Amino acid sequence: MSAEVRSAARRIIANEGVDALTLSAIARDVGVTPAALYHHFEDGLPEIVYRVAEDIVDELVQDLQSAAASHPRDNFAMRLVEPVRALRNWAISHKPEFNLLFGAPSAAAGDAHGELTSAWVRRLAAVWGPIFVELWTQRPYPVLAEDKMDPRLRQQMRDYRTDTGVDLPPGALVVMLSCWRSIYGQVALEVFAHFAPLFSDQEPMFELLMYDLMRGMGLEEQYQPPVR
Repeated sequence: MSAEVRSAARRIIANEGVDALTLSAIARDVGVTPAALYHHFEDGLPEIVYRVAEDIVDELVQDLQSAAASHPRDNFAMRLVEPVRALRNWAISHKPEFNLLFGAPSAAAGDAHGELTSAWVRRLAAVWGPIFVELWTQRPYPVLAEDKMDPRLRQQMRDYRTDTGVDLPPGALVVMLSCWRSIYGQVALEVFAHFAPLFSDQEPMFELLMYDLMRGMGLEEQYQPPVR
């Protein structure tokens, strides 16, 4: 029953959006009463949302890791860029799921939203983090010295390192997370159609960002445009 409930909840999210997700809608899809769902999900709707998000992240992370593995280990640029391309393509074709993971907190998730967000942040760190660690070991990129950093930022980077296991100095982590900040902004603008209709094709802008990020780490010679 647990798998059926998660599948039903995911169908509703994909077809109608996370705001349409209710215990009644899920129960109707599965063919049980709303009360029966509590036998499998003690915390009700927030727990269902959390478990569905786990399923989505599992699939997404697998796709991103496969994309990174499609390039040789010494091609750091494309091992970083290819999973970002995969993330963009997934986000465009799975907008409701992207909104659940990366959008504004949903009422359906309730108090579980914070835990949900922390969980996928750790999972995504496991995609790009090891590549950044390898890159830093073999080809250190320019970073802000620790004594030049705001003490609050420096501590946040240390906390992030402890929480995710991405073993990089604070300055190197700032670069990694700054890349993610730029990527998220670009993808979110496209998914939520903030550039429409001025830019009907946002891939050129996206690829320019990829090139600029790689150039900032001294990897521009490894960057490869997408195959047409």
